[in-house]
Amino acid sequence: MQDNPSDRPRPSRQQRAHGVSLDGVHELAAAVEAVREHPGPVELPVGPDQLAGRHLGALPRRQMGEALREAGADPLLVRATVSLDDDIPDEGVIAVLDDHLSLAAGLGARFLVVPRAGVDNRGRSEERVYSMLAALAEAASAHGVHLLLETEGATEDELDLLGALERAREEGVLDVDDRYVASVAWNVGGSTGAGEDLAAAFQRMRPLLDRAPLVLRGLDEATLEALFAAVPDLEEAAAQRRVLVLLDGPGPAAG
Repeated sequence: MQDNPSDRPRPSRQQRAHGVSLDGVHELAAAVEAVREHPGPVELPVGPDQLAGRHLGALPRRQMGEALREAGADPLLVRATVSLDDDIPDEGVIAVLDDHLSLAAGLGARFLVVPRAGVDNRGRSEERVYSMLAALAEAASAHGVHLLLETEGATEDELDLLGALERAREEGVLDVDDRYVASVAWNVGGSTGAGEDLAAAFQRMRPLLDRAPLVLRGLDEATLEALFAAVPDLEEAAAQRRVLVLLDGPGPAAG
């Protein structure tokens, strides 16, 4: 089915609303220009050397969000600086991410992307990670924000975590609005670097599309075209805006 007249099963490259990550973009004017070139989903990484961060007051946050949306950002996403597996106390991770949720709400962003470390560098048990995600999912819902767990292909453990969150929500254990359920931000570059079968990875994540959008990040246009050729269903889902694509941005190249 098509959400609106511009959603077609096989849109041309010009019609595809693929957005961009603003990693390394320091000035709002440069960010606006990048968004105009790639209208669609826009990711704002958080940090002292990034455009978005704790240094922004309430009014600058709102003004920045408005400027990016006027340039074509739809939707806005915020990417956290801290991973769920960082070697700091659980409470510290939650405090940082709660601060990021406030930032996302102030910007008018719809998503917060929360990274995970590589599979070989995870120091927390899945039980601890679930407890953290449950607390964050409730906080995200209260802010009107989707929580996205960044993954390199979504391991069975990660899908089990998201499934457990959804069951807890359906049973009334978690106070999460069904408009803001947790989903996945797929780091395609990480999957490719690990030699993962991309078609198999998407099939694992496909059931998530019934609950919330899936986000693709960590890829350039050539990689995206190759991915769509390998997984036609993924291209169709992107045309229907069930999959949101974030192309690598101009930041690093711009220095």
